[in-house]
Amino acid sequence: MSDKLKSNKKLEGETFMKEGDKLSKTNIFRWKADWDSAALAYEKAANAFRSAKIYDSAKYCFLRLSLCQTHMDVYYLAAKSMENASAMAKELKETQECANLLLESCKLYRTNGNSFQAADTMTKAAKLLEDIDLNQTIKLLTDACELFELDDKDHFSGDTFKQTISMLLKHKKYTEAVDLMILQNRVFVKLEQNHDLHKSCLSVITISLATDDIVASKKYYEQFLDYPSFIHSQEGTTAQELITAFDNHDVDGVKKIVSRHIFNFLDNQVAKIAKNLSISKDSLNPTINSTAPQQQYSNTTTTTTNNTNNNNPTSQQDDDEDVL
Repeated sequence: MSDKLKSNKKLEGETFMKEGDKLSKTNIFRWKADWDSAALAYEKAANAFRSAKIYDSAKYCFLRLSLCQTHMDVYYLAAKSMENASAMAKELKETQECANLLLESCKLYRTNGNSFQAADTMTKAAKLLEDIDLNQTIKLLTDACELFELDDKDHFSGDTFKQTISMLLKHKKYTEAVDLMILQNRVFVKLEQNHDLHKSCLSVITISLATDDIVASKKYYEQFLDYPSFIHSQEGTTAQELITAFDNHDVDGVKKIVSRHIFNFLDNQVAKIAKNLSISKDSLNPTINSTAPQQQYSNTTTTTTNNTNNNNPTSQQDDDEDVL
């Protein structure tokens, strides 16, 4: 854009912005703000500033436009304007502000009943916050997954589920990852995506075993038997054999199972966990651990008896006299 055209756009934006500010305020002659007319003025101003790449002024006008549209009860348009304001914040390198405005847009979408758009903007905000606030990022992505399911937009939820689960596993938040996988299983069932369902079930059991929670892995396996196709699948067979190997403390068996090609088709983070899966040292010799106190007690008893006999020579002498 030439300097002259940019200057003209700037002047145009300033003119409409002043008009919008005037119409959106009350005075002695205007007891009620003219939100409709103000919205038109702010929209023209925002577009003019955006064309001239004057992003701070464009952001202000989009925010004012969203406010006008909220007063007009057109929440969907208000949400879109808030998204545009967020885009201007992004151009200004205001990452936190950009995320905050996306979350405000999300609220407006939800007010209007647009769960899918709300989930989409929530996902965008989460991506921006990953390096700033990991816990908030995870919460936003998890909430987005739930919103996709709520709005019956299951076909669009796959990437968000995958991204969230991978992030949780990367940061070793295994409990949260498993919970989300269980939620995603419902989506796979609804979409009749049995192959993805089987992989998810095997992933859950693998993660449970990685945390040395064989009780949980057995519980999940029994739960997954409610899916008729799982027990007859390769993933189902592998899961059962893996649990059995852990239950029997079969170190070599576990190594052979996790080396199977099937684990390469799981999520990258799950595949890494499976590759390093092993039976912990504490669970290798449960019999020895459980019997050790008894053995110690037996030795102690023998020692005590011997000491008692040694410390009571009179008693031994009396016994000898009785014999005589």
